[in-house]
Amino acid sequence: MKLSKKFWIVAGFVYFLILLSIMLLADTGKLVNFPLAHPPYDKLGHFVLYGIASFLCHRATGKKKMNLFNYSIPFGPAIFTIFTAAEEMLQAILPNRSASIEDLLYSFCGIAVFYWIGEVWDRKKGN
Repeated sequence: MKLSKKFWIVAGFVYFLILLSIMLLADTGKLVNFPLAHPPYDKLGHFVLYGIASFLCHRATGKKKMNLFNYSIPFGPAIFTIFTAAEEMLQAILPNRSASIEDLLYSFCGIAVFYWIGEVWDRKKGN
């Protein structure tokens, strides 16, 4: 069964709201006692949460691609990668957060791996 673009837009929007809620809780220090918000589990969180966002964003944008320096790159994951970098930089100035290159790398890996999983899934389904 092929899911409609509208489904992916709604799913991506709802997930983005959930992700923003998690970020807001973390930014205001409300996740201090949540064990999965601390190393090493936070790395897994970055990988999975940002990976799912990449997967949904790619589908919500209709799997569009754009050319950047003669390379074809997926539009949705590229936009989310920029958002991810900005969010990690924001953490550097917030009192309840700390910026980490490791977190950023795990986020980027999640974005790339979940994009790849989506591409493999599409090929197997013939989309």
